[in-house]
Amino acid sequence: MLARVTKDALPKRLADAIAHSARPGKGDDARKAAEQLVKAREAGDLTKARRAAIKAKLVAPRSAWVREQLGLLAFETDELHEATQELLTYRRFTGDHRHDPTIAESYRRQGKPERALDLIAELRRTDVPKRVWVDAQIARARALADTDRKQAAEVLLKEAARDASGPDRVRVLEALRDL
Repeated sequence: MLARVTKDALPKRLADAIAHSARPGKGDDARKAAEQLVKAREAGDLTKARRAAIKAKLVAPRSAWVREQLGLLAFETDELHEATQELLTYRRFTGDHRHDPTIAESYRRQGKPERALDLIAELRRTDVPKRVWVDAQIARARALADTDRKQAAEVLLKEAARDASGPDRVRVLEALRDL
């Protein structure tokens, strides 16, 4: 999920992109905040990483990478509204749908399973890698179960299990068991 970094800094191209997307005169602040974010994340300190991500967002609000990281950290710390907003912003900036299952899961956990179903319905299998598609089917099934359509959820997951292999198949079968 997060880009691996060298011991002391972000990869130069990423750091330059973040600095370029920063507000005028704030490029160095954006780089420093992004470096703090990655270091805290790698140290396992999600609270500190989230604080650094918020700081990075304040100085580089148009950075897709910063918005993606803030959204993922918010999801991991159960700040679901923030996760949804940040990941939708990332999606709008990039056109990348790989976090749609996470957005859908955020909607579902906020008690909005219909919104989760609407979002996943827009996703096309050809738009995303297989792992993301499997995650989308799991999110769809959970949302279906939340709307009292457990039988449809089971059918969906059984079909997904037939198509999946390896760790993806295991995750689908675990989701089926947990319905």
